[in-house]
Amino acid sequence: MTKKLIIKKYVSYSFVTVFFIFVLNKFYLRPFVLENDYPNIFQIVVLSLPNFSEAVMGTLLLTGILLELRLFLGDKLRSIKTTSLYLVAVMLASIYVISQEFKLHNIGGNNVYDPYDLIASGIGLALTYITIIKLGFLELIDTEMVQSQLDGSNNDS
Repeated sequence: MTKKLIIKKYVSYSFVTVFFIFVLNKFYLRPFVLENDYPNIFQIVVLSLPNFSEAVMGTLLLTGILLELRLFLGDKLRSIKTTSLYLVAVMLASIYVISQEFKLHNIGGNNVYDPYDLIASGIGLALTYITIIKLGFLELIDTEMVQSQLDGSNNDS
């Protein structure tokens, strides 16, 4: 029998929506706000939105990767609870976005330290973590087989 995890629709929709808003911001909203000298609050939002987007999309992507990895490795990772994997995903995403902001790496592009970017990243990380804890991440298909692979799933459906 094939092992298969199905991501909940809201996760996919959230990822695509945040990506769409990121692209819209980068090519339309940010240039418009900056060129027309909008008030500071609007400039802060359009300049920090990429950090928020990166935190949300990174957490969702890492959560999916970790859940697939646990399914693939089976017995070796069976004892790790789903909620623990969610927390690991958020921590890994946190390390990435925070280390990027402090210029420990430049993988995401040209970065200038900005405390508002850290706040936006923190909001994205927290919001994503709370959402996946409350709503779950997976639709469980073939419940017996998946449950045997995901020991300790704690109401993930």
